[in-house]
Amino acid sequence: MLESKGNAFGYGAGALAVLVISLGLAAVIYGINIIPFDIINLLAWIFIPLGVYTLFYAFFNRKDPVYYLVWGVVMTCIGVISATYTVVPPLLVLGILLIIIAVIGIAAYKRGK
Repeated sequence: MLESKGNAFGYGAGALAVLVISLGLAAVIYGINIIPFDIINLLAWIFIPLGVYTLFYAFFNRKDPVYYLVWGVVMTCIGVISATYTVVPPLLVLGILLIIIAVIGIAAYKRGK
């Protein structure tokens, strides 16, 4: 009944830590008025750190790296869209996201052959 302790913690524990740190940092920055509060930008504080963490997790995880890689790219792009929607057209970021997902899919297919 004892489980192997090969991995100190799973994806969920690390993701929760990254999310809490990011939201805490956002609260401090918005609390002392370094940048003005915008509810859409709050999504960037959630999705960019989680996306980057998921990307790193994909590279160091031997189980389902393509799954974590795709979701890391998706979350990072959602965060980038919410952070830069006034400057960069969201469809541009969406197009880049689709191209990256297609390249990941092709690479995973070629690697599996």
